[in-house]
Amino acid sequence: MYDRRVRALALVALLAGVTGCGGGAVDGGWQQVAVPASVGATAVWSFGPADVWVGTEGVLHFDGRSWTEIATPTAGLVADFWGFAPDDLYAVSGVTLLRWDGAAWSALDFGGAIAPTDLQSVWGTSDDDLWIGDSLNSRVFHFDGTSWSTTIAETIDVEDLWGVSGGPGGPLFACGIFGISRFAGGAWSAASGGVAAGGASGLWGFGAADVWAVGSAALAHWDGSAWTDTSPDPSTNFIVAAESVWGAAPDDVWAVGDLGSIDHWDGTAWSQILEGAFPYYPTLTKVHGSSVDDVWAVGVSTDGKNSGVVLHHAR
Repeated sequence: MYDRRVRALALVALLAGVTGCGGGAVDGGWQQVAVPASVGATAVWSFGPADVWVGTEGVLHFDGRSWTEIATPTAGLVADFWGFAPDDLYAVSGVTLLRWDGAAWSALDFGGAIAPTDLQSVWGTSDDDLWIGDSLNSRVFHFDGTSWSTTIAETIDVEDLWGVSGGPGGPLFACGIFGISRFAGGAWSAASGGVAAGGASGLWGFGAADVWAVGSAALAHWDGSAWTDTSPDPSTNFIVAAESVWGAAPDDVWAVGDLGSIDHWDGTAWSQILEGAFPYYPTLTKVHGSSVDDVWAVGVSTDGKNSGVVLHHAR
C-alpha cells in the first residue's frame, strides 16, 4: 500500500485539474455527484442519464433531476446490478437476489434449490438465463426460467461474471481471487492463461473474442484464444489497481479501482487520472454506463467517514 501511494502522489504531480473528494470537477470530464448520505457506494447501473441506480445499504435512484432512496426487502450492501430494461433490473445483496419490476423491489424465492452465502455478481441474457456468483467455494448458480442449479467455477471467490451466452455453448467468464474460469460446452475450465492467474475482480466484453478482465495485477484482454496484459510500462507511473471495467465500444473502455484510479482504453493504449488527493484517494468499486456520453463510477471514501463516492462522465 505504501508503494502504491507513493506512485499515486508522483502521478498526481503530473496531472492538472484533479481535485479532492470534497467536490468540484474531476479531470478528464468526470464530475463528482452529490448523493444522499450513504455508507459507501458498492454498485452502479445506468439505463440512461435519467435512469441510474446506485447500490449502498439499499439502493438510490436518479431520475435525471434528483436522487431517491428506494426501499428494498434487505438492508445489506448491494454488490452488483444487471438489467435488461428499466422495469427489469436485478441486484444481489448478501444471500438475496432482488428484482425491480418498474414499481418495487422484491426478493426472489429460491425454493430451497440453492443456498447462497455471499452473492457478489449477477449476469444474464434474459430472465430465463440468469447467473449469480457466490464468494464461497466458486459456486455459480443458474436459473433457466424454471429451476435453479449449481455449477462450480475454476476460481475462488467469484467476484464478477460476463459472457456472450449463458447456454451450453457459452462462453461465460467468471473471475475471482485465483484467476479466471470459462464456461463453454456445459462445463467450467480454468482460463487465466498466466496473465490473470493472480486474480481479477472485473469483467466486461463485446464478444467471444473481445473480453476484458481487470484486477490489481493486470489489465488483460482476451482475443478468443489467449489473454494479453495491456498494462502500461511501470515506468510511466501508471497504477494497475482496477476493481471494475465497463465499455461503450471496443475503443472506449473504462476501468476504475483503488487509489481513485480511473483508466481509459482508446483502442490502442491506456491512460489514467486519479480522483482524490493524497492520502485520501477513494476506492472506486464499480463502473457502468449507457453510452459514451453517460458513464458512472462509484466507491467509498478513505478519509475515515466511509461515505459514498459517485462520479459521472459525460462528453
